[in-house]
Amino acid sequence: MPKFNPKQAQAYMKTLQVVLTNTEETATHVEPFFTKLDDAKTADKISEIPAAEFAEIKAEFEDAVENYRHNAEQLNQAVAPVRLLGTHKSLAAAYTYYADATELMADAVIVSEQKIDDAKYEKSEEEQGLYLGKIQTAVSKIMNSHM
Repeated sequence: MPKFNPKQAQAYMKTLQVVLTNTEETATHVEPFFTKLDDAKTADKISEIPAAEFAEIKAEFEDAVENYRHNAEQLNQAVAPVRLLGTHKSLAAAYTYYADATELMADAVIVSEQKIDDAKYEKSEEEQGLYLGKIQTAVSKIMNSHM
């Protein structure tokens, strides 16, 4: 059995912390744009959002996707301690699917027609919730692993 490598564990935890911090910062930044869009969607007032704001919402969603894709790449390249390999692989996969689900939401915002593809939007919300839960579960397991 490979010996426990404290430096590897420390590097892995640092990567994980960077990814989680970036994820939180990205989500906090994009949240007001999501809220504005979601409120307008709920009130059936998408067409009342000024065109420039609607385009900005899409751009912010696309920026979030780019950040999440970068984070997923970092996780997929991270070298986890042996005892965390299974949980790490689950985390990396869930994060990649979370980025995909976020991209689906960005794709649901159709700027040229100033409309939302409801099916994509709802599927995105459902999948983001599902994969965020899986990410949180994996992170919790890793943090409680007592490396």
